[in-house]
Amino acid sequence: MDEREEELSSITAIFPELVIQPDDPFSASIELPVAPLAPLNIAFPSAAPPTPPTSDNEGSTYNLGPGRAAGASKEVHQLAYLPPLKLQITLPEGYPAEKPPQFELAAGANWVPENVLKKLVLGGEALWEEYGRGQVVFAYIDSLQQAAERCFDLVDKAEKPLEMPANMKIELLDFNMQAKRRQFEQETFDCGVCLEPKKGSVCYRMLRCGHVFCVGCLQDFYNSCITEGDVSSVKCIDPSCGKDGDGKKKDRTLNPSELLQIPIDKAMVQRYAELKRKKKIESDKDTIYCPRNWCQGFARSSKHPKITDLTQVPDSDSESDSADADNDNKERASRLTICEKCDYAFCRVCLAGWHGEYVRCYPRNAKELSEEEQASYNWLRRHTSPCPTCSSPCQKTHGCNHMVCFQCRTHFCYLCSAWLDSYNPYEHFNTEGTPCYMRLWELEEGDEAEGNARNDMFVGGLRGWEADAVAAHEAANEAAAQELQDEEDAAAAAVLAAGQNQHHAAPPPARNPIQNPNPAPNPQANHRPNPPANQLNANANPAAKRQPRQPAPPAPAQPARAPAAARRARPLPRHAQRAQQPAAHPGIQRFLRMVVADEEDGWDSDELDGDDQAFAIPVRD
Repeated sequence: MDEREEELSSITAIFPELVIQPDDPFSASIELPVAPLAPLNIAFPSAAPPTPPTSDNEGSTYNLGPGRAAGASKEVHQLAYLPPLKLQITLPEGYPAEKPPQFELAAGANWVPENVLKKLVLGGEALWEEYGRGQVVFAYIDSLQQAAERCFDLVDKAEKPLEMPANMKIELLDFNMQAKRRQFEQETFDCGVCLEPKKGSVCYRMLRCGHVFCVGCLQDFYNSCITEGDVSSVKCIDPSCGKDGDGKKKDRTLNPSELLQIPIDKAMVQRYAELKRKKKIESDKDTIYCPRNWCQGFARSSKHPKITDLTQVPDSDSESDSADADNDNKERASRLTICEKCDYAFCRVCLAGWHGEYVRCYPRNAKELSEEEQASYNWLRRHTSPCPTCSSPCQKTHGCNHMVCFQCRTHFCYLCSAWLDSYNPYEHFNTEGTPCYMRLWELEEGDEAEGNARNDMFVGGLRGWEADAVAAHEAANEAAAQELQDEEDAAAAAVLAAGQNQHHAAPPPARNPIQNPNPAPNPQANHRPNPPANQLNANANPAAKRQPRQPAPPAPAQPARAPAAARRARPLPRHAQRAQQPAAHPGIQRFLRMVVADEEDGWDSDELDGDDQAFAIPVRD
């Protein structure tokens, strides 16, 4: 057997992928995979216009993680697999003693520069000389594999990315994904749900955490969650996934594009994306709803754009972007708002139909609820308990009082809305001295079950301040009413006593200030009768105060009953005095009501224009 043929056959036993040409037994070809020891950072020109560099060095700063670097003009991706290196081997006559072997190198997708390939070919001839002109095919293949692990020394430093033209981006990224899939399909995994060993061809590896489950288990679980609307459970099923060093778990839902790769039906993924967006919009305190009662849709917002492409939905963990915040601030600056459901244009301040930017309007009063809204609000207050984190109303139909919010997954007490530790939620019900001590199973059949006195069992929680405020307001009203009643009773008793005294004893004669300069003291001399109703504003006139006091006319000798003038001089109750005072201006009355409600910032002083009597408030003596 020829020495060349013997060498190629022995190499075939080591590398089965070596293919010998059928028409030439001394020629062979092989594809050498390129899998660097560490993923290679490759930079592609970004589609966005380049931005000036932010550092002192020339060029742009790179983000070594996947995706686009902040402030850079290139996209950097980490590739674990690159297109293989194709080696063509020809052993001429006279090899190995007289002639060296002939090598030809080519890289898939032409990602290796030509000068690097020529350098590798010359390295084969140098290796033949180094081996004393002996058989070097195996040694040359081994040297190429070692160079491939170093990525042919194309980059000097591991953290520096290798720049590639934009036309290679799709091909290189697609090859890397397909190579990972082929490698994955050749392995065997134990599914974390059914606990059965499965080939990688019927399994799926989570992109973020790397946990492996069979496709059937993932499809059954995620389809059930999306159908029931439990989008917060569409995440990695592994119980330990997402836990940090403190043992606390961070829930991270899956991106719709990853669900399509499992694969999940596109209609189901569309429903998941819509429910997830709806949940974010409802939990956002800045969300504006359409004022039409039959619509109640969401207003258009750049912060939560409408989903048109499932592959372009941003990740939930990286959605807080400064650009979105700037767009949101611009939308707030403009009062024009458009409903995305019915395209109704309205003002975000007064919720009326759009009236232009230069029309002055005022915010809608929060107390202005429709009959339907008030009924819904009253029902929620009577039959739900709010979550202490997101204030979402929750209702219990059966079970214990340890609740988990469906919106934000917060653990809380249904009786008092207190926050509970997720690792020991029942300590709250076992602590003596608390209102919920030994009350874990109250309302076991639900708060609407027959015989449950909800108002007696509940201890307030987040609405405790509301109940206290209502009780304080009612107590204040009762105290004011009692005080007014006491004043009226005292005034009536005084009038009755004065009438009896005047009936049994005649009043003393009126003293003359000129003829009797030192009269005897009279206990009724300091009594000043109230002025008539038509003279209540006399004290408001300064000139009236400066007039000398006229002496009282002499009283009759001994009347049988008090004269009409004396009856008019009797003190009136306060409510009667207030009834005789002129009514205040409607603007003043509205201002006083707003002061009581702590809403005086919304009062407009223009309501008093054109009325000079608005501030003529009567002054009582």
